[in-house]
Amino acid sequence: MHVEEDALQRTVGQLAQRHLSALDLRSACEVVVGAMPGLFHADGSGILVVDDTHVLRYVASTDSGAQLLEAIQESTGRGPCVESLVEDHPVAVTDMLVDERWPDLGSLLASNGVRAVLGVPVRIGGVPVGSLNVYAAEPRVWDQSDQSALSMIESVVERLLTGAVFSERQEELIGQLQRALEARVTVERAVGIVMAIEDADATEAFERIRRVARSARRSVRDVSADVIEWRKLS
Repeated sequence: MHVEEDALQRTVGQLAQRHLSALDLRSACEVVVGAMPGLFHADGSGILVVDDTHVLRYVASTDSGAQLLEAIQESTGRGPCVESLVEDHPVAVTDMLVDERWPDLGSLLASNGVRAVLGVPVRIGGVPVGSLNVYAAEPRVWDQSDQSALSMIESVVERLLTGAVFSERQEELIGQLQRALEARVTVERAVGIVMAIEDADATEAFERIRRVARSARRSVRDVSADVIEWRKLS
């Protein structure tokens, strides 16, 4: 067992005592990720959410390794955090250096201290809008205690994001989340269509839509709406 139940409950209790909802949203997220490396005996952690172009961006991260994980996935449109968002399920990587899902990412991440990654989707009202992740500098087999603990921490993050989005607070990050939430249903429908007509998996379909949007200098939401209307990606 990697995460002890007592340690998990103690961390969650300490987060509750911080009255996170009274902080601005980014600061609250920074408190959460700051508590994670010690709990998981890991080297770093972070919370990413999609921005207006539907690229995952860090809301909060503990270090440069986590920021590199964001940058590489932004440039390639692929990786464990992207898959967690698009597929809407947990993603565990024992060793990025040998994982066959992302052979082009492994050596760069491993050489910069990101070897094992565990991520879960972050949701608002059941809609995935980001990813919560923790990483280690050495290979690691993530066990059920790790996954259960990360899911519990995600529930803390989800309550923060949901409360912020449905509040009347005016913060740039809250506006970003509101726009992402409005676009996600359209994007998810378009991803399903591209999967069917181009024989692609969800992550690949999402990246194809994003590439078209970027090259045409249009929003991912607008391109997705066209896919839904015309049943093609062009």
